[in-house]
Amino acid sequence: LGWVWTRSPDEPRPNAESFEAAVLSDVRIGFERTVEQDIGFGIRQQTDIACKALSPAVNDPYTAVQALDHLSVVYCDLAVRPLGTKVLTDPVSKGRVVLPGGTFHDYVRFISAAFGRYGSSDVIVMLALLRLFQNCVEVLPASSDRLAVLDQAAATALADAERSIPRPTDLERIRAGVMSLRSTINSRSERKPTSAS
Repeated sequence: LGWVWTRSPDEPRPNAESFEAAVLSDVRIGFERTVEQDIGFGIRQQTDIACKALSPAVNDPYTAVQALDHLSVVYCDLAVRPLGTKVLTDPVSKGRVVLPGGTFHDYVRFISAAFGRYGSSDVIVMLALLRLFQNCVEVLPASSDRLAVLDQAAATALADAERSIPRPTDLERIRAGVMSLRSTINSRSERKPTSAS
């Protein structure tokens, strides 16, 4: 679960038992991960439901669209949260504990890869994925660095669709959706000049 080290190599080795007691009192260990403790687990569950629904044996794209609509709520929440590695500091602001965590880019890349692999040939699934990205754009503040992540995801979705969708009219719907999304991203990415007072 973690590593403990001294401030310098000359100090004696830390007593593992005291740190073990602290970890055991603050870390819950159970049968499996929980969605309350690990958002990635909930995302993976919804994505697995969608991908299984898209398998040739099931062929249920509507379930995949519903899963994406549920994931859209989660991703909009993630879009505005601080994510990534956290460093906990001591009273004099020296870093003491490092908690690795996924970035917004990690979460977007995961969902893009999964639906690019299993849903890219279905127009309604790809439109639902673009809708998820669009919803995230809407909640982000203008000029957010995360807009670039969503712009790249839109470009990737288009490339996946162009590789997989044979019907030109369906592909045109995807292109139009991506063009609209990227246009919104570009307009929100432009920094407005501040007036001097």
